[in-house]
Amino acid sequence: MASPSPKVTPSRARPTSAERRTQILREAARCFGTRGFRGTTTRDVAAAVGITEAALYRHFPGKEAIYAAILDARTAVPEVVTTLEPYAAARDDERVFKELALAIVASVESDPSFLRLLLYSALEGHEMARPFYETRMRRLREFLSRYIAERTREGAFREVDPVLAARAFVGMVADHLIARTVFGQRDPQVEPPERIAQGFTEIFLDGVRADRPRARSEAARG
Repeated sequence: MASPSPKVTPSRARPTSAERRTQILREAARCFGTRGFRGTTTRDVAAAVGITEAALYRHFPGKEAIYAAILDARTAVPEVVTTLEPYAAARDDERVFKELALAIVASVESDPSFLRLLLYSALEGHEMARPFYETRMRRLREFLSRYIAERTREGAFREVDPVLAARAFVGMVADHLIARTVFGQRDPQVEPPERIAQGFTEIFLDGVRADRPRARSEAARG
């Protein structure tokens, strides 16, 4: 009786060029977010991917090109302002601020290394990150400032500096994410993104809505 043929395990398919590029960018973002741009070498990135430097150079000519590709990929993601505009047009204050907070939290949670990369870039004075700030963060703050200014003129918000108010809201969310991503501080009671976004939205709107202080004073007199 013939012995059964040995099982042949199919060899794992090699990643395509596109898959390898994605892998390189993912691992490079982690390296840049851990060591900074200046502290990371192409050898570090290649080792993280599990390939040689020569293989890495077949996809990118150097770490500047890798860094630029990471920023380009993030810039290609649709802007959160686009999703907020319908809520702003409807004057749905809660949805504007809650959806903004959710979008920021989701963006960082999907790729925590990118926030660290941006922080390192700012500290190192890396000019390549400036276009991302100009096209994303500045436009987001300008959108929020305009919305707050419009709601103030309409009497829905009390008199506040719209630029400072916009920075205050984004700053609350950013502080939470920096505490988690950079310092590893987590509070299970406030971890669900929905709860985080709702909490920051309520705190902010309680402070800027024109009817809230008046309602409290009337209740006190009653």
